[in-house]
Amino acid sequence: MINIQAAGFSAPSIIQPLRPKGNDWTQLPVPTAIYSIGYPSEAWQYRDGLCVISAVEVMADEDKGPEYHLSVSKWGKTRCDSNEAKWVLAQFALEGAEEDNHVPNGIARHFWRTVAEPLIGLECECKADEPVICENKGDYIWRPTKDM
Repeated sequence: MINIQAAGFSAPSIIQPLRPKGNDWTQLPVPTAIYSIGYPSEAWQYRDGLCVISAVEVMADEDKGPEYHLSVSKWGKTRCDSNEAKWVLAQFALEGAEEDNHVPNGIARHFWRTVAEPLIGLECECKADEPVICENKGDYIWRPTKDM
Protein backbone atom coordinates (compact mmCIF):
# COMPACT_ATOMS: atom_id res chain seq x y z
CA MET A 1 0.00 0.00 0.00
CA ILE A 2 1.26 3.47 -0.89
CA ASN A 3 1.20 6.32 1.60
CA ILE A 4 -0.21 9.75 0.83
CA GLN A 5 0.90 12.94 2.49
CA ALA A 6 -1.20 15.98 3.25
CA ALA A 7 -0.99 18.76 5.81
CA GLY A 8 2.12 17.20 7.30
CA PHE A 9 0.53 13.81 7.91
CA SER A 10 1.19 10.52 6.14
CA ALA A 11 -1.39 7.75 5.80
CA PRO A 12 -1.96 4.70 3.62
CA SER A 13 -4.11 5.38 0.58
CA ILE A 14 -6.99 3.01 -0.05
CA ILE A 15 -7.26 4.28 -3.64
CA GLN A 16 -4.40 2.92 -5.70
CA PRO A 17 -3.17 4.04 -9.12
CA LEU A 18 -4.71 2.28 -12.09
CA ARG A 19 -2.70 -0.53 -13.66
CA PRO A 20 -2.71 -1.71 -17.28
CA LYS A 21 -4.83 -4.74 -18.07
CA GLY A 22 -2.96 -5.87 -21.18
CA ASN A 23 0.25 -7.82 -21.64
CA ASP A 24 3.68 -6.48 -22.54
CA TRP A 25 3.71 -3.75 -19.88
CA THR A 26 6.71 -3.40 -17.56
CA GLN A 27 6.54 -1.56 -14.27
CA LEU A 28 9.37 0.93 -13.81
CA PRO A 29 10.54 3.07 -10.90
CA VAL A 30 8.66 6.36 -10.73
CA PRO A 31 11.01 9.14 -11.90
CA THR A 32 10.93 11.11 -8.66
CA ALA A 33 13.19 13.82 -10.06
CA ILE A 34 10.32 14.96 -12.29
CA TYR A 35 7.29 13.44 -10.53
CA SER A 36 7.23 13.67 -6.75
CA ILE A 37 3.84 14.83 -5.55
CA GLY A 38 3.27 12.84 -2.38
CA TYR A 39 0.37 10.90 -3.87
CA PRO A 40 0.35 7.23 -4.91
CA SER A 41 1.92 6.79 -8.35
CA GLU A 42 3.37 4.06 -10.57
CA ALA A 43 5.31 4.14 -13.83
CA TRP A 44 4.67 1.72 -16.70
CA GLN A 45 6.19 1.18 -20.14
CA TYR A 46 4.71 -0.74 -23.05
CA ARG A 47 6.96 -2.72 -25.38
CA ASP A 48 6.56 -0.11 -28.16
CA GLY A 49 7.79 2.70 -25.91
CA LEU A 50 4.54 4.16 -24.60
CA CYS A 51 5.27 5.38 -21.06
CA VAL A 52 2.61 6.06 -18.44
CA ILE A 53 2.71 7.51 -14.99
CA SER A 54 -0.47 6.45 -13.23
CA ALA A 55 -1.37 8.37 -10.09
CA VAL A 56 -4.16 9.27 -7.71
CA GLU A 57 -4.21 12.98 -6.93
CA VAL A 58 -6.38 15.58 -5.24
CA MET A 59 -6.42 18.96 -6.94
CA ALA A 60 -6.72 21.78 -4.41
CA ASP A 61 -8.66 24.04 -6.79
CA GLU A 62 -11.38 21.50 -7.62
CA ASP A 63 -14.15 19.86 -5.66
CA LYS A 64 -14.03 16.40 -7.22
CA GLY A 65 -12.09 14.57 -4.51
CA PRO A 66 -9.41 12.08 -5.54
CA GLU A 67 -8.81 11.77 -9.28
CA TYR A 68 -7.02 9.22 -11.41
CA HIS A 69 -4.29 10.91 -13.45
CA LEU A 70 -2.43 9.34 -16.38
CA SER A 71 0.56 11.08 -17.96
CA VAL A 72 1.32 9.47 -21.32
CA SER A 73 4.40 9.89 -23.54
CA LYS A 74 6.63 7.86 -25.87
CA TRP A 75 9.92 6.74 -24.37
CA GLY A 76 9.44 9.66 -21.94
CA LYS A 77 10.87 11.91 -24.67
CA THR A 78 8.17 12.56 -27.28
CA ARG A 79 4.43 13.06 -27.34
CA CYS A 80 2.12 10.22 -28.33
CA ASP A 81 -0.71 10.88 -30.75
CA SER A 82 -4.43 10.83 -29.95
CA ASN A 83 -4.89 7.24 -31.16
CA GLU A 84 -2.08 5.97 -28.94
CA ALA A 85 -3.46 7.92 -26.00
CA LYS A 86 -6.94 6.46 -26.58
CA TRP A 87 -5.44 2.95 -26.61
CA VAL A 88 -3.61 3.65 -23.33
CA LEU A 89 -6.82 4.90 -21.71
CA ALA A 90 -8.50 1.61 -22.63
CA GLN A 91 -5.54 -0.37 -21.24
CA PHE A 92 -5.89 1.45 -17.90
CA ALA A 93 -9.73 1.34 -17.96
CA LEU A 94 -9.86 5.14 -17.95
CA GLU A 95 -12.14 5.66 -20.95
CA GLY A 96 -14.00 8.95 -20.74
CA ALA A 97 -11.12 10.71 -19.01
CA GLU A 98 -10.69 14.42 -19.60
CA GLU A 99 -7.49 15.54 -21.31
CA ASP A 100 -6.15 18.67 -19.62
CA ASN A 101 -2.68 19.86 -20.59
CA HIS A 102 -0.99 23.04 -19.37
CA VAL A 103 2.43 22.79 -21.02
CA PRO A 104 3.37 24.41 -24.35
CA ASN A 105 5.09 21.85 -26.58
CA GLY A 106 4.46 19.32 -23.82
CA ILE A 107 5.88 15.82 -24.07
CA ALA A 108 3.29 14.12 -21.87
CA ARG A 109 -0.46 14.18 -22.42
CA HIS A 110 -2.43 14.40 -19.15
CA PHE A 111 -5.74 12.62 -18.57
CA TRP A 112 -7.93 12.99 -15.49
CA ARG A 113 -11.05 11.26 -14.19
CA THR A 114 -12.55 11.54 -10.75
CA VAL A 115 -12.79 8.42 -8.60
CA ALA A 116 -16.35 9.40 -7.56
CA GLU A 117 -18.57 7.91 -10.27
CA PRO A 118 -21.39 10.50 -9.96
CA LEU A 119 -18.87 13.25 -10.80
CA ILE A 120 -17.41 11.59 -13.92
CA GLY A 121 -17.83 13.85 -16.92
CA LEU A 122 -17.61 17.17 -15.09
CA GLU A 123 -14.97 19.26 -16.81
CA CYS A 124 -12.35 21.20 -14.96
CA GLU A 125 -13.68 24.71 -14.22
CA CYS A 126 -10.39 26.20 -15.43
CA LYS A 127 -11.27 25.35 -19.04
CA ALA A 128 -13.96 28.03 -19.23
CA ASP A 129 -11.49 30.88 -18.57
CA GLU A 130 -8.34 29.65 -20.32
CA PRO A 131 -7.60 30.16 -24.01
CA VAL A 132 -7.21 27.03 -26.11
CA ILE A 133 -3.96 26.55 -28.00
CA CYS A 134 -3.78 23.82 -30.66
CA GLU A 135 -0.59 22.15 -31.81
CA ASN A 136 0.11 19.39 -34.31
CA LYS A 137 -2.94 20.24 -36.44
CA GLY A 138 -5.23 20.05 -33.41
CA ASP A 139 -3.98 16.68 -32.14
CA TYR A 140 -2.56 18.32 -28.99
CA ILE A 141 -4.50 20.99 -27.12
CA TRP A 142 -3.18 22.88 -24.13
CA ARG A 143 -4.21 25.85 -22.06
CA PRO A 144 -1.90 28.34 -20.41
CA THR A 145 -2.38 28.71 -16.68
CA LYS A 146 -2.98 32.09 -15.10
CA ASP A 147 0.64 32.25 -13.91
CA MET A 148 2.16 31.60 -17.37
